[in-house]
Amino acid sequence: MHTISRQFNTSLDLDEVMGQVLRLTVEATKATHGSLFLLDEQGRVSRYILARPEQAPEISPHNLEKVMAEGLVGWVYQQQQGMLLDNIATHHRWVKFPDDAETHSALAAPLLHQNRVNGVLVLRHEQPHYFDESHLSLVTGIAGQAAIAVENARLFSQIRHERETLDALITGMPNPVLVIDAEEKIIFTNAAGRQLLALTQVDHPALASVEGGLILKAALKELNQNSTSSTREIPWSDGRIFNLSLNHVARLGTVLTLNDITELKRLDELKSAFVETVSHDLRNPLATIQGFAMLLEMENLSERGRSNLSGLLQGVAQIQNLIQNLLDLARIGAKMDEQIEPCDLTEIAEDVLGGFELQLAEKEMTLVADLPAELPWVLGNDLRLSQVVANLVSNAVKYTPKGGRITVGLSYEDGEIRLAVSDTGPGIPPEEQDQIFERFYRVPMMENSEWIEGTGLGLSIVKAIIEGYGGRVWVESEMGVGSTFICTLPALPDMPEE
Repeated sequence: MHTISRQFNTSLDLDEVMGQVLRLTVEATKATHGSLFLLDEQGRVSRYILARPEQAPEISPHNLEKVMAEGLVGWVYQQQQGMLLDNIATHHRWVKFPDDAETHSALAAPLLHQNRVNGVLVLRHEQPHYFDESHLSLVTGIAGQAAIAVENARLFSQIRHERETLDALITGMPNPVLVIDAEEKIIFTNAAGRQLLALTQVDHPALASVEGGLILKAALKELNQNSTSSTREIPWSDGRIFNLSLNHVARLGTVLTLNDITELKRLDELKSAFVETVSHDLRNPLATIQGFAMLLEMENLSERGRSNLSGLLQGVAQIQNLIQNLLDLARIGAKMDEQIEPCDLTEIAEDVLGGFELQLAEKEMTLVADLPAELPWVLGNDLRLSQVVANLVSNAVKYTPKGGRITVGLSYEDGEIRLAVSDTGPGIPPEEQDQIFERFYRVPMMENSEWIEGTGLGLSIVKAIIEGYGGRVWVESEMGVGSTFICTLPALPDMPEE
């Protein structure tokens, strides 16, 4: 048996292993016929092989189901043990087929691996009472060894199939994909990657030696210094712009995926230019309307006239605010007119909160501010960070009822500065929280709630600014209790000297 089981491990091809198991077992027992059934986790026959297929017709799906439901194979699977049939003519466990005329005795043993039967080995002989307990013991031992070999071959086949599927997907991807090892050599790339890097047939070239390799090497160096994954935009030598995604995979290397965003960047620039142009063209007539309306305020108008004029001025102010927000979003996305430098969020928050004193007093609100003076600074732009605090506090003031409480806090946690603005407003439904930072999105009005003015851009601007500085923003809310908007930004390791 040792010699037989050793031969099982000479191959990892499942069909070849099945053939070896059946052939060697038939030879060892001198059986006249044999078959091997592999079973899935539900106990269904996934594949089978016959020792002498030329002497037996293919088993139909119906007969396979019958074998499992009524026959010897099904019994062995259920009981997880072997069985002898001295005379199949008198045994109800034998399901007869047309090729059984020469069969008079049979033996079956389970391929048992980790308490699961993954196959059943069946031997037949033309003589009654041919098989005895010694045959059953031998075949049961062989089947136990065969179960390991079959399982290894099955797993290898599954892994190979998944690998081939993955290779086909990656190879067919229109985006360049590269895998870089620890020595910064290219160990894999798809067709798009080879075209981008102008690779020849050289095996595993150094990253620095290929076209554009120095750009990728710089991005790879930044990844190794900071984290296990990174995304950034990189310019290519031919003028194209790529979005580069880097992910470190243990025991493999770093996977680089490049997505050509040249056209998207061009469209984004056109959009920004369009917003700038339209905003400029709207501002002049709005300023004219506002000017004439202010002149009318000096006239002796009726109460109704003054009410209409007030509505006109309010509408102009709303449109001007919308224009400014659109311009802000365009400029933030394009990183225009920004000077990035160390910023003291505590000082910024204190200045911003001072501008809300009148609004808070009008709504009889309580403001609780926890702004420690010795927090690390962050990298950003003072005006943009002021806008973040102002938008969050303004949002809290709008949605908090008269007499409510607003809490603004700063803290340092795990290398980040955390800004939290809480209110005692109505709260945000869970299904709306993922959309709250989308442009122009407004939470649907709840029953008996008042209409709250706004453009639906304030939180979008907060998200764009914070994420532009490498931070995160999210909301935590409970209906009937209130909401907390949280922003985090990477803290600078050292505070700048005054």
